[in-house]
Amino acid sequence: MRPLSVLFGIWLGVALTATAAPIPETHAITDVRIVQAPGQVVESGTVVVRDGLIVAVGAGIEPPADAQVWEGEGLTLYPGLIDAYVPLSWPGPEPAEDAPASTGHTNALVHPERAMADWSVDSQKAERLRGAGFTTAVIAPEEGLFRGSSTLVNLAATPSGASILDPRVAQNVTVQSNPGFGGDYPGSLMGAVALFRQTLYDTRWYVESHDAYQANPRQARPAYSTTFAELAAVAAGEETVVLETGDMLGTLRIAGLVSVFGLVAGVVGNGDENKRLDTIAATGFAHILPVAFPEAPEVGEEDDLTVDLATLRHWDRAPDNPKALLDAGLTVAFTSHMTTDPSNVHEHLATAIERGLSADRALAAFTTTPAEMLGVADRIGTIETGKIANLVLVEGDLFVADTKILAIWVDGVRSEVKESKPPEVEPAGTWELIVDAGPQGQLPITIVLEGDATDLSGSLVGLGGSVPLSSAAVSGDRVEITFNGAGFGMPGMFTMSFTVEGDSVKGGTGQAPQGEFTFTGRRTEKPATPEAVR
Repeated sequence: MRPLSVLFGIWLGVALTATAAPIPETHAITDVRIVQAPGQVVESGTVVVRDGLIVAVGAGIEPPADAQVWEGEGLTLYPGLIDAYVPLSWPGPEPAEDAPASTGHTNALVHPERAMADWSVDSQKAERLRGAGFTTAVIAPEEGLFRGSSTLVNLAATPSGASILDPRVAQNVTVQSNPGFGGDYPGSLMGAVALFRQTLYDTRWYVESHDAYQANPRQARPAYSTTFAELAAVAAGEETVVLETGDMLGTLRIAGLVSVFGLVAGVVGNGDENKRLDTIAATGFAHILPVAFPEAPEVGEEDDLTVDLATLRHWDRAPDNPKALLDAGLTVAFTSHMTTDPSNVHEHLATAIERGLSADRALAAFTTTPAEMLGVADRIGTIETGKIANLVLVEGDLFVADTKILAIWVDGVRSEVKESKPPEVEPAGTWELIVDAGPQGQLPITIVLEGDATDLSGSLVGLGGSVPLSSAAVSGDRVEITFNGAGFGMPGMFTMSFTVEGDSVKGGTGQAPQGEFTFTGRRTEKPATPEAVR
């Protein structure tokens, strides 16, 4: 007999399929200014999208009869931005305690076997990236020294396996003294360097011992190690390693290690490369450079000497750093990493453009350059026939202090960019909802929300099953939640949003992999107040 949760999922799928409004598969953005690529502009033209791909672009194109038409007069269409480095905490379970000790490394900071392709993008992070015009990102693990492999994904609102463009981009590593290391070894920069070196030496020995055994199996069989098996291609110079650096000296330190071990490497920059620009340029490293500039230091009165000269110099020169690296001949892709919000990159780049960085070079560092670095320039990075329809519709220019992004298309699916407002309601509690299932009847579900409006979590409960919410957020008086329907036998991301009026649901709408749906409901229970608990 099937579990009730699976039957619930089948019921939900039938209901939503029966009532879903079909998602338009053909779009035409007309009378729009089209920035096809850096320096390549159509002042007024049309872009036609069908089944997730760009099928026509240019002036004088008539929209197909089956297209949903979007008027773009006075607006500009850009290629979707690519963020080359989005580190996220590792979300997966660790190996069982009774797993053979030889399968992994004895140090908790060495986990090259972790693969971000096994996990979905954090939905709230993805929404913030989309709101800043990003349609594609490299998702990398962020904890440890040898951290695991990154993956390249399209930032779809309802991600699926089809969102993954490259499941394995590079092995991610850092070699720096990091407070996140805790009290375990290594607790110092010297220890981090030593652990890095020893791990690669051990990998070489592991490969040689297994090669020797394959050549002559009449000897003791060497143990298998997930750690060293994963790092074998890195140690052989056959797989790229991306090294995150903490400062300019960290980049130079990495250059020495890369040379010793013959690694194929790129680096995540740090913003102060211009302190030793000639030496940094000599490394030849491709740089993934954070567009994160420091805030102006508070200096107080005119004779205030509490801010040191190095801090003032870094604040003053940071906006010059992107242009300096490009002028030095290095390959540079930009990232929103190290910014408090991805949308800050537009204001920061506006400052860098004021300092002499051209808008075309800035756009290239977020589109064509990362596409080439990642080996997907034949699919993304420009607005051309045959490429994936990753697009950004903007009022005005893209890299200005108050960028107005109106809509984006990811894999040809359009979504409006929502303006986030301060919370006006506290939606915590139990919400009993009724999904309109049309001919299938009414489908009851329960949403339980916990926490305050700025930090919500919760779960969705249905017939015989429960799944945790992937995200829950409040903007003004509207609540939006997402969850993965796999627990109900319906893999894929679901989105539900509604306006809170007292304890009532108003304007409840949802998006499932099968299409759109509506719902009604009310809050039947609020969380206990501190007074009630006492």
